[in-house]
Amino acid sequence: MENVVIKPLGQVLEQAGLISDMQILTALEIQSEHNKVKFGTILVKQGILKQKTINFFAEQLPELLQQPTTQPLGYYLQEAALIDAQQIETLLEEQKQTGILLGELAVEEGLLREKTLNFFLKYFGQKEKKVKLLPPSQQEIIKSFNLETKAASPSHLLQEVFFWTGGHPLLTRKICEIISNSNDFILTGIEPIWVDKLVQDHLVSDWETKVLGEYFKTIQKHLLQNQTCLPKNLLKLYSQILQQQEVYSNQSQEKDELINLGLLIEQENQLKVANRIYQSIFNLDWVEKQLSALEKKSQITVNKVKKTTPDIKQALTTTEIKNEPLTKIAAWISALGLLLISPLVIFFNNSQYKFSQENDSLDSQSLSSSTFCIEPIPAEEITQENWRSRLEQEQQRLQEKFPDNCQSNLDKLIVLNAIELGKENRVIDGINSLCKIRATSKSFNEAKFWLSRWYDSAYWGEETQLYLNSMSNCPAAKNFPQNP
Repeated sequence: MENVVIKPLGQVLEQAGLISDMQILTALEIQSEHNKVKFGTILVKQGILKQKTINFFAEQLPELLQQPTTQPLGYYLQEAALIDAQQIETLLEEQKQTGILLGELAVEEGLLREKTLNFFLKYFGQKEKKVKLLPPSQQEIIKSFNLETKAASPSHLLQEVFFWTGGHPLLTRKICEIISNSNDFILTGIEPIWVDKLVQDHLVSDWETKVLGEYFKTIQKHLLQNQTCLPKNLLKLYSQILQQQEVYSNQSQEKDELINLGLLIEQENQLKVANRIYQSIFNLDWVEKQLSALEKKSQITVNKVKKTTPDIKQALTTTEIKNEPLTKIAAWISALGLLLISPLVIFFNNSQYKFSQENDSLDSQSLSSSTFCIEPIPAEEITQENWRSRLEQEQQRLQEKFPDNCQSNLDKLIVLNAIELGKENRVIDGINSLCKIRATSKSFNEAKFWLSRWYDSAYWGEETQLYLNSMSNCPAAKNFPQNP
């Protein structure tokens, strides 16, 4: 189990889908100005979360993670003040009717975000999986969907449906709905052929565009953008089970995650794909395609890291001069000219230097009181980019005379830009930006926070660690462990 106890509260809340990146950044900024105010207190005062929710994640969660999971999922959600007792009771009644798990129903009803559900399932989902309801009896399904009017042998028809769905409530219900809405009457003996064609036409073939396309896309997304395990490791284990049909169950995070995603089931210490529909959609060809794409993306990132600067000596090497006599004459003329005009040049440079010093002093005073340095950072990303570009230009021009309040705003803009780069999967560029933040900056804690997130990420951690190890100086990553 991942140890979330040692992680900052903001990072845990974000992992649980309860606060956004911008809300974290804002709270950290307020905290930097008021050191004695707790991070959670700021979120409560801003109306983002309830005090009971903060208490759960800050105080109860570390203790609960040290204990075996003995309560149903609803208990933990209620303790965190995310769902109240009345809502749980309503969901349990609906669960009896549909066979769908309480957490999934809460997401469908808009009571929880999917990211929040996944967080709780990760740490408290064992009880939820054990109490999973069996699908309704065959007679209940036949009656609910009027299958006795659709087939000469409704029970044989339903057996073929179960053959494809493995009893999965949602998949079973959807296929039965399609049968119920069909004008066909299925004769005895043709049930396997008929259901096979129905599944291929309505669910498997071009599945992205079919009735359950969004549902399957969600599974695909959580598999390929998984934040708990490396996607390539999940795909390799899943591929092994696809090829061997059944694999002996071992204790691994990848196994638990694939079970949580619903792709695998565990029966008598054996792992196998949950149903034939998943097996047909997420087949070996699909797995190999995804692994190839991940490998290509990883190679591109490694190449970025290993990219070296061009040889300076080679860049400065001039082309061979063929007309050597003419060159010598030109050199003598140039030397004579320099000898005559040097005093004038020295006098002019001294005057220009004094003027430049005075001008820079005036410019720094003017910039210090400008909009870029005293007004709050704009929310619009385009405006932020314009401000950052202007301040970076002024910083390069004024150097040591760059005003402190302008530097403070520039640092904030650099962190905001790094966050956006991370969202675009341009984490290497984001690291370069965050490493510009000095240890004395008010934005230093924010820079360290985001570097830590990428460093610990299951998806980007390897590339982040490799790149930071190649850097000679990055203040925000100073105390990070270094890989050999």
